[in-house]
Amino acid sequence: MSHGSHLLVYVSSLAPDAEARFEVDRQIALAGAVSTGLAWDDRYAPYDWELVKRQIAQADAFLLLLGESYGATTPTGISYQHRELVHAQSLHKPVYHLTHTSMDGREANDIRLNELRQQVRAQIGGKIWHLKDELTVHARTLVQSWTKDVSVLRSLKDDSAQVESQARSHLQAVRNTPRTLPERKTIELMTQANVYRGGNLAPQLLKLPMKTDRIWRSILPLLRLGTSEDRLRSHMEQVLAAEVKARLLSEHPGSHAVDGVKIERNQFRKLLKDWAGGGFVVDMKQGARTIWSLPA
Repeated sequence: MSHGSHLLVYVSSLAPDAEARFEVDRQIALAGAVSTGLAWDDRYAPYDWELVKRQIAQADAFLLLLGESYGATTPTGISYQHRELVHAQSLHKPVYHLTHTSMDGREANDIRLNELRQQVRAQIGGKIWHLKDELTVHARTLVQSWTKDVSVLRSLKDDSAQVESQARSHLQAVRNTPRTLPERKTIELMTQANVYRGGNLAPQLLKLPMKTDRIWRSILPLLRLGTSEDRLRSHMEQVLAAEVKARLLSEHPGSHAVDGVKIERNQFRKLLKDWAGGGFVVDMKQGARTIWSLPA
């Protein structure tokens, strides 16, 4: 259905955040735009993923209204809101977040919510708000900016329709693949780091025995949100830094420091492609970058 010249914004929110959602919808309406998306409540109707995907595809932009609850989860363990965000990113939608936190800056009790907040803040534009007045200002500024650029957003949406078609074709090819964990294998992960001894620096290679399911578990939170290969590899390098350092210091007596831990790029890429071939991850072009994520 066409919405003419009006900007159409998909707002992702939960039922407990009704007051904040009303204010965001009000600011969207005041700007002459139109909001879409439902704050699903299973007391009234079960979550309809097919309807949600259709609404996101029709929208010009995606706004994540993140509150104090992680919400209901999908069979894969991520929240419905999280999956909506990943889907919007896979369609190359302009995405933005408005995240509510307490005045004292305390983290939520839900580890999953804290993890999602960190990922969202690190990877997409947005604002944090504490008071309703702050939410009003942020929502108004954002929607007014999007309204000015509505023609650009429409062209992005047209491009995303082609991206979605390509994604459906890819997913259909792997649909019959069981949606379980990737096969657990033992590999020798090639790493390199700088070893310091007597004031001299020497790059050293280290083959690190590794179970592939350990890598999967480590990068799974990032895959749920969708991120680049470089970001995934950098995360694993941070995870393994202490282990690589201990091994190299032990293997090189007299050395006193290790830094610059790197994983061999082509080996890591091959692992991602193997998972993609099994239907466990998908890769989508986003400008010059390739974004890796879980299948929708």
